[in-house]
Formats: sequence, structure tokens, C-alpha cells
Amino acid sequence: MTDMSSVKPLELNVTNFGPIADGKIELRPMTVLVGPSNSGKSYFASLIYTLQRFFSSRFGGTDSNPTLPDEFWPESTRTHWIRRGTLSKSDVPNLVSWFTETISQLMTFDDNPGRSLIELPETVATLVRPILSDVAVLNRPLDSEFARCFGVDQTRHLRNFLSPYNTEIHIKGALLTEMGKSHAYSYEVKLQDQGVALSSSIPDTARLYIERSLFEKHLKSHWLLNAEWTVEEDLRVAGAFKLLDLLADCFTSDIVSPLNQTPFYLPADRAGVMHSHQVVVRSLIASASRAALRPDSPLPVLSGVLGDFLDQLVALSSVSLRAHEDYDTISRRLEHSLLQGKVNVGGPNQVNYPTFSYRPDGWDRDLPLMNTSSMVSELAPVVLYLRHVVQPGNLLIIEEPEAHLHPEMQAKFTRHLVSAIQSGVRILITTHSEWILEELANLVKLSELPPDQREGIEDPDISLRPDQLGAWFFEPNEESGGSVVREISLDEESATFPAGFGLVTENLYNRWVEISTRIQEN
Repeated sequence: MTDMSSVKPLELNVTNFGPIADGKIELRPMTVLVGPSNSGKSYFASLIYTLQRFFSSRFGGTDSNPTLPDEFWPESTRTHWIRRGTLSKSDVPNLVSWFTETISQLMTFDDNPGRSLIELPETVATLVRPILSDVAVLNRPLDSEFARCFGVDQTRHLRNFLSPYNTEIHIKGALLTEMGKSHAYSYEVKLQDQGVALSSSIPDTARLYIERSLFEKHLKSHWLLNAEWTVEEDLRVAGAFKLLDLLADCFTSDIVSPLNQTPFYLPADRAGVMHSHQVVVRSLIASASRAALRPDSPLPVLSGVLGDFLDQLVALSSVSLRAHEDYDTISRRLEHSLLQGKVNVGGPNQVNYPTFSYRPDGWDRDLPLMNTSSMVSELAPVVLYLRHVVQPGNLLIIEEPEAHLHPEMQAKFTRHLVSAIQSGVRILITTHSEWILEELANLVKLSELPPDQREGIEDPDISLRPDQLGAWFFEPNEESGGSVVREISLDEESATFPAGFGLVTENLYNRWVEISTRIQEN
């Protein structure tokens, strides 16, 4: 077993996708998308949500997805692999021997604070690689998930029609090996006229490693843990096929990290949704119930992003509301410092919807959320998600977190988001806020200051290492026929991540000078 304490961030390369001509982004604990309106930030955020929903439905996710198959490799059955000739009866003893030896080691292996990896011997890796490459069976469920999340009837409508080429999405990473070396791997998604095409590239020479914790997690609920390997030969072969599937699951779960955790998306105008979600859902139900009587009136279509958000709000009335200790603390701090009150979820009303309310500090009664300020309504879903929904490792996507917030509140809210990152949540935001970028720059700079020298600094325990944050700028480019995405680094001189806000300020000042000069001339 090998210990690896760090993993290279997963990289997404996108070409000809909606308004995006070309872009490359690494998924880090804090990922920031910034740029002009209509440049593709929400498109990219929705893409990450779609991919993460797809992969997490099989690996590690806590939110089941009925649109996806129960098995990530549904066709890798005994008949399928015998036909392919991937596994012969002579391979079974070696596979069984390695498995039983590995299980024995796991029982006696001491806990390791680092990342403990199990290396697959070449005899086993040779059997697993074909499974990893045979992903065409996933085309249909992935196509359905793209269409659902983006609210389109055909995925080809997501292509950039200014380009004659197909949309291509590359998920790139590295296979960890000993001594810190790595081998490149990738999954490729193409949006073609006939739908989504998924392919993979796993080097034949790459040595395969799986993470111990993932292997153990799969085994906990797997019959192989208690398998009797002395049974008749046919059952031994069947068990070997199951084992290969399990190893492929573990391996894919590792290499697509951090896409293997359930995502949550808080869309723009969530304040309006919080005010009217009951009306929206009632309207959809009413429209659906009349559809048979009015075939000429199509049902309204929601994107999966907004539909999932509404569904999760409604689900708050029917699930046992838990509160993760760390995140409950973060949400309470957020309520205390920004909202000056508490957001509450009431039991289901007569139509089985939850009721959302707000109680200002010092009050003895609640206010319906629709009677509160836009700031309270905007932050309420963040509080509720942190308290009742989000779990460690999940991705929380927030569009325009600055909406309805005073600049001072934007800076404070940024610190609360970073506090959630320190507790294990991954966060992606789309923003137009100069204040958020400047506060993120402050938090990165604060990480360079030793903790014992931070006395007098507000929220001294909240900071970000440079490698934990990635900021990407979406720049419209007429020549490319869409936006080009590039990473922007912290500029020490301006104390921010340069996103063009200074040019706007300069242009506004020049406009003032021009107007003032003409007034003086007159």
C-alpha cells in the first residue's frame, strides 16, 4: 500500500459549448467564475453540475438519481465479458488470490492520516482496463442528464452554432503512482447531432491504484466480503466478474474526484424562488393535471438546475432535518452577523409544502419569508442548505452570491463561504462582484501570516491557501465566436484578482471628467 497526501486538481477543457468557444478550468476547493454578463459562466457552472450529478449518482453521492443506471458499468456482466474474452477461467485463481490477500492486509493495516492507495498487480490491472474503456453504454443516460439539467429537448442545442465543430468536453487528471509520478487519463464527452458520446483514455502502461477508503466502502455492502471462494467453479467465475466491476467502480470513483460527490445548485434569483416556490409548484401541478384536456398547451419546462432546487426546498418538509455540527455553527454565525435573526423551516402545510420564516433578533414571532428583505430571502437558502442539506465533500454552486448585499455584507459573506470550505465543503461561485474578489485576495494573503500574528484582524481563523482557490475570467472573443476562459492570478499590486472592474471605474471617472469639462466650457 502506498501513501499519497495530495491529488492534482481535476481539469475540465471545453470547446464550442453554448457561448463558450474555448476554456480550461481546474476544480479546486474554491472555484470562482467571473466575467461580463452572457459570457458563459452559468453555462459552465451548469456543466459542472451535470457532470457531477452523473458521476456522483454511482460514486459516493448521497442523492440518488433515477435517470441514471444503478450500475455505472451496467453491461459488464458475466455473459458480456465471456463474449469479449476479457476474463478466462485461468484468470480467476490469480484474481481470487490477490483479493483474499488484500482483504487480509486491510484487516491489519494501521490507520494512515494520508491517502492510502492499493496498487493493482498487472495481472489484475490488465483485466480492469478494458472495463474502464468500455463506456459507450453510458451515452444514453448521460445524454438524458444533459438535457434534463439544461432544460432542452436535444443536447445538440447546447452546441455553439457559430462553430462547425462538435462540442467537446475533456475531463483530465493523473493516475497516482509511487514517488509522486503520474500517468495522464481522460474522459471525453462530445455533443453530436445524434446525442452525447462518451469515451475514455486509460494508458495501457499505467499502473492502477485505488484508494483504500473507497475499496472498503464498496466492500461494506458487497457480498464479496463474505464470499465463499471454495464454492463450485461457475460461482467462482461469477464472483470474479463482480470483483472486476467493484474494482472498476473504485478506480473510476478515484480518478473523477472531485466529481464523485453530490452537487447542489443555488440559482440566480433564489430570493424570488423562495418567495414564490409554492406558487410555482402549484402552477406546475395544475398545468400537468390539465394537460390531457388541453393538448395544445405545452407544459412549462424547468431546467434540472431550477427543478432540483425546488424539489430540495419541498423535500425539507418531508425529511428528518439534520444539522451537521460544523455547518450548523457556520449557518448560525451567518445568521448572527449578516441576518441579525434566524431562518426557520416549519412543518408541511395543508398541501405538504414547508413554510419558511424569519425571526429577527429580539422578536417573539416569525415573519413569513416573503415579508422580509431581499437580503434575508437571498441568504435563507444558503443557511438552510448548510444546516440541513450539504455534507462534507459536497459541491455547493452559488450563482451571484453578491445579489442584494451591501459591499460590506458581500465581504462578510465571502468569509462565511470560506469557513465552509475549511469544514470540507467545495464551493463554486459565479460573480460580478469586485468586493468578493478583493476579500478572497485578502484571505489568500492572510494565509501567509502566522496565526499568532493575526490579533486584531477580523475573523483571523478564516483564510485560503493559494492552491485552494482558482479564479477564471470569461472573456468574449469575436474572432473565436464565443468566450475564451483564462485563469486570473492574484495581483499583489492591486490586491485583487484582476477582472476588469478597474477599467469600468476608470471609464466612469473619465465620463465624469468629460461632462464636467463641457460644463466648464459652457
